[in-house]
Amino acid sequence: MTIVAISRELGSGGTAIAAAVAKALNFEYVDREIILQAARAHEVPEEKIADVDERRLSLWERFDEEKRRYLIFIESAYYSFAEKGNLVTAGRGGPFFLRDVSHALKVRIMAPFEVRVRRVMEQEKLDHKTATARVRNYDRELSGRIDYLFGVDWTLPEHYDLVINTGADAWQFYTDQLVWAARHPQFQPTPESVQRIRDLSLASRVRAAIAKDLVTKNINVEVTAHAGRVALKGVVFSPAMMDSAAEVAKRVPGVTSVSCEAVEIPRVYPGPIM
Repeated sequence: MTIVAISRELGSGGTAIAAAVAKALNFEYVDREIILQAARAHEVPEEKIADVDERRLSLWERFDEEKRRYLIFIESAYYSFAEKGNLVTAGRGGPFFLRDVSHALKVRIMAPFEVRVRRVMEQEKLDHKTATARVRNYDRELSGRIDYLFGVDWTLPEHYDLVINTGADAWQFYTDQLVWAARHPQFQPTPESVQRIRDLSLASRVRAAIAKDLVTKNINVEVTAHAGRVALKGVVFSPAMMDSAAEVAKRVPGVTSVSCEAVEIPRVYPGPIM
């Protein structure tokens, strides 16, 4: 059930390496399938899901309830693949979704900036100026997106088990490194790590169900799960709103019990009391 979660820079060759590693390990490789599953499962147009997945949201968009729900749907789709294991993913914040899962090998694939620009020039038939702008824009967008979703600097090596510099174009060597690491006992599942990914997946399905339901879709609630027991915590306008969220949660397959902790706030601010 090992998972290889790869974060890659544009022009690093990370996507091709991920596919080669999956083939060598006989693992499933998913990339675009995450977007497709999120769209199908929650009846949302694929292009809308892809829009919030592939770029940094503006300050105002971060308060857009529709976009917040789409991000929840992507998270749920990612965990649905990760829960099955024997998986390689590239992009979509995989190492950060799985940062607490010990049988996930978390990898960053990078290359020197000018090497990446040269590769983008060759692959996309661009001139140097356009390719340079494209790489810089990609880096800016991805940094902003990861910071918004996870509150971390994705370039820091401390977030990964391995960081691979592909500047030497030694593609088979990079693939062999990851295949060897994925087979190492360090990244084999334990009962505790399997339960952890199941808990994360269940919590994400509950969040997605709440975000999809017409009554509860605008409730911003924290969800945690352990062995089927789900806990909801959030700020609501009335206890009835949290009760509705709990009813939605109870209908999610795998949920055995639901507890709630709600902080109620008034709908209208009465103003200062003199």
